[in-house]
Amino acid sequence: MEAEKYLVFSVDGHIFSVNFTFVKQIVPASAPERIPDFPDYVLGTVRYENRYIPVIDLTRRFQYDLGGVRERDCFIVTNNLEKQVALLVNEIYGFSEVMPEQIQPAVALNEQACARFLIGEFTDEQGRECRIIDPDKVIRLGDERIFEQGGE
Repeated sequence: MEAEKYLVFSVDGHIFSVNFTFVKQIVPASAPERIPDFPDYVLGTVRYENRYIPVIDLTRRFQYDLGGVRERDCFIVTNNLEKQVALLVNEIYGFSEVMPEQIQPAVALNEQACARFLIGEFTDEQGRECRIIDPDKVIRLGDERIFEQGGE
């Protein structure tokens, strides 16, 4: 088996990663346009490649603090065309190559704590424990219809 690349980043001091196949582009964060009736972890939308995509504040989504766009934050734009989103993160550390056997299963306490978007964990070359997220599942189950309807 071959090693897979993961983008390693921080959210409120916590280390996460996402498989590189999900990453379309990393861009500096900008203030999104607020959209009424979107969940509190969705800051609004930003224009990206002639379309508007939702900005998911991972700090709020993971319930760390109030979140919001800070000076050095950036967006990880996902490459899923069905549910393309911009994930707001605090810092990008780089890429890590991980063999499949290095990945441990995510801790599943219950449906909320497991947060269904955690795929697993690994320790990178710097000794950081990196939790792997699935960007397609960062949207809460009950909120998916809002994204499909464009906030209507």
